[in-house]
Amino acid sequence: MDKNTTRNVCRHVYLLNEKINHLSEFKTSEGKLNREQLYIMEMVSETPGLTQKELVDRLKKKQTSVSRTIQRMTDRGYLIKNQNHADMRASALEVTDKGEALLESFEAPITQLTALILKDLSPEEQKSFTSILQKIHL
Repeated sequence: MDKNTTRNVCRHVYLLNEKINHLSEFKTSEGKLNREQLYIMEMVSETPGLTQKELVDRLKKKQTSVSRTIQRMTDRGYLIKNQNHADMRASALEVTDKGEALLESFEAPITQLTALILKDLSPEEQKSFTSILQKIHL
């Protein structure tokens, strides 16, 4: 890949991220929920018992950042941490009923946001785009 193509890919990824940031604002009774908090709740909901270390690996973020986010979400009552008795340093995370209700309430806005972002792509392009994103992330 030539230098200009590489720069353009990075620029477009950045601009897509900024577009999503601009369009997504999730309000709760406790204040705003940012995308990282929402994604963490989704991941824990899909994989109950997920550990903080596993989240760090998936999110490609620093341990301290993920730890602060988990603590905020625990304080708000969206997540609970269950101590791992085999390894006292690790905690298994679970989404509370309050967190699950919040995720459910955001389902329609997230679907609308996704449709807005992908509106200029054909169904086949949407499928390819999703597949490429999954391949890059994994």
